[in-house]
Amino acid sequence: MMNGHSVCRFGWGAALVVMALGCGGASTARYIPASGSARAALQTALTTWQSGTAHGPITSSKPEINVFDARWQAGKKLESFEILEEVTGQEQPHFQVRLKLEGQPEETATYLVVGIDPLHVFRDADYKKATGL
Repeated sequence: MMNGHSVCRFGWGAALVVMALGCGGASTARYIPASGSARAALQTALTTWQSGTAHGPITSSKPEINVFDARWQAGKKLESFEILEEVTGQEQPHFQVRLKLEGQPEETATYLVVGIDPLHVFRDADYKKATGL
């Protein structure tokens, strides 16, 4: 369960990443990972969640991966996932993912990946919430 400090830490961390990416206009391209790197980071993030690891930076990966998914942070268990496809026409790599969380129906969610080192994996809904979109 997320307490007030967790929510604040999640929100501020995401906000700092978003602000850093939003500043500089054309220079944001240097913060956009290659599609293959982005997909590998998403795969690592979801595999780590599915394994039962507590939410936090994935420091065993090089580069490090930070994941912004409020459900994982809240302690929800990921039973299964499948990365379905990359969504085209987006500035940052976006991927459609089929997820099954414990006690919930299967769903499809979109994830995006930004950054180079570290990489930041966002569930699209959490990214929008952090940026006010």
